[in-house]
Amino acid sequence: MILAVSLLFSWLFLGAQEYHPREGWPYLLEEFTGGVVTNYGGETSAEGFFNVSVVDGKLHYVSDGTIMVANMNNLQAVRIGESVFINRMGWLKEVVAEELGGFFVLREVSVDMEELAKTDIGFGARSAVASTQKLSGLGVAGGTTVNLALETAIAAAKDGVELPVKEQYVFLIGSREYPADKSTFLSLEGIDKASAKTFLKNEKIRWHKAESLGKVLKYIAENSK
Repeated sequence: MILAVSLLFSWLFLGAQEYHPREGWPYLLEEFTGGVVTNYGGETSAEGFFNVSVVDGKLHYVSDGTIMVANMNNLQAVRIGESVFINRMGWLKEVVAEELGGFFVLREVSVDMEELAKTDIGFGARSAVASTQKLSGLGVAGGTTVNLALETAIAAAKDGVELPVKEQYVFLIGSREYPADKSTFLSLEGIDKASAKTFLKNEKIRWHKAESLGKVLKYIAENSK
């Protein structure tokens, strides 16, 4: 089965230049990739081939050649390839930076509904309502359950429109999330505004860049109370 999956993906994405989620393949990753699931309590519960839906942030996996949706209630985190995702209220967010003491930068990738509303999505209408209807009807990622043959999904992977996506970064400090932006950073407890502004200027922080946010996270970890 593993060999069959690998061959199918090799055929599908051969010569692909740059990956973008599409209506027929609304996933964060270009292919289902080997990984490990960790439940709350640190228990390793499953190994397999996984992907993340950009429609609802849920974990999808392959079982006996069929795409299924994982139960998100007890899922704490999942490692897919070299990436780690944390379950935040039922939505998987990728860890892009981490500091000791429970400090993280998380990245959420989701469908940009405003941009999708501007796209011809097959209903003869360009509206947010039509966009929502289209997303809810996606064969692979729509709804809370999926029972779709992997081969069928692969065959439809290049169908439909390219899905516009947006990235959002947050700081996870302990159990609380904060927007990863300048105003939030300067208002955090323990952060001296004058010193912090000097740090931002010297480091030339770009708030939409993961590398910059990693520097900010380290500063937060070293200065927060």
